[in-house]
Amino acid sequence: MWKYPALLLCTAALLTAQPIREVTLDPTQAVDLPVSREITTVMFPGPLTAVAGADMLIDTGKAAVEVEEGTSVRFHVTHAPGSHFILLRSLQPDATGRLTAIYEGSAYVLNLRSVAGDSVASAIFKRAAVQTAVQVDAPPEPVRFTPRIGLSLLDRARAYPILVKSLPRAVEGVTLSAQNRKVELPDLEIDVQEVYRFSKEDAVVFLLRLKNTGDATLDLVPSTFAARVANERFEQTIANGPRTLSPGESADAEFAIVGLPDGTRNDLSADNAFTILVNTSRREAVVETPIQVTAKEAPQS
Repeated sequence: MWKYPALLLCTAALLTAQPIREVTLDPTQAVDLPVSREITTVMFPGPLTAVAGADMLIDTGKAAVEVEEGTSVRFHVTHAPGSHFILLRSLQPDATGRLTAIYEGSAYVLNLRSVAGDSVASAIFKRAAVQTAVQVDAPPEPVRFTPRIGLSLLDRARAYPILVKSLPRAVEGVTLSAQNRKVELPDLEIDVQEVYRFSKEDAVVFLLRLKNTGDATLDLVPSTFAARVANERFEQTIANGPRTLSPGESADAEFAIVGLPDGTRNDLSADNAFTILVNTSRREAVVETPIQVTAKEAPQS
C-alpha cells in the first residue's frame, strides 16, 4: 500500500523558473497542460463546483491518501471543495490524462501530459476581455447635420478613389478602412466593403453590398440600418439602399452615422469590427386556391 502526502498550500518557491500561463475561459477549447513531478497550480476566477478525472488520485489536501499497490494512478490532483484552484503533479512518466473542472455550469477540459521538465508552474484562467467601441482622438467640436451634408458624405465616400487623386481637398481628413467583412443575417448576406471616417463632420460612412440568400423576395427598410460594436448600437443618420431583393439578387447600399442623437460627437474609428443590422421581412408567395363552382339544378315545374 502506498501513501501519498497531501499537496498543501505551502507549495513554495520551487516553481520560479517554470512558466506561468494565462488562459482565456472557453469551455469549447481543451487546454494542453504539461505536468511534471513538481506542482502545477491551476487558478480559476471563482470557486469550482467539481473536479473529475480517470486513473487519478483526487483528494482535498487535508490528509494523506492511501492507494492500493498496483493501482494505475497517473496524476495526483488536489482540490479543496469550494476553492478557486487545483494542484497537480505527475506520478508516472509519459502519462496522459483528461481532467475536467466544472466552473459556473460549464466544463473546462485539461489534457494533462507528463514531462520530465519544462512543466507549467501555474495556469491562470481569465475571463475574455469585453470589447468596447474604439474611439479616435478628436477636438470637441459641435456636430452639425443637414440632409445636404448627409448626401455629400455618401457621394464623397462613393467617389473617394477618384477624389483622392483629382480633388484631394474634398476628402481631406478622411480615413479609409477596407474591411471586406461579411455579416450573415437571416436570408441576407451583408458585405461590408469599406468604412470611411470623416473627422470634420464626425461621421462614419458604410459602403455595403447586399445579397438575398433566401428563396423568397426580401423586403428591406433602409431607414433601420444600424452598426453595432460590442454592446453599443449606433443608428443611421442617412441611408440609401434597395427596398426589395429577389432570391439571389444583389444590390449596393450605404449609410452614415453622424454624431450622437444628443448632438455630441461619437468619434468612432473606421477600424472597428462593426456588425451591420437592418430590418427585413420575407414576402411569402400567395398560393391561389381554385374555386370549384357547382351547377345548380333547374327548378322542376
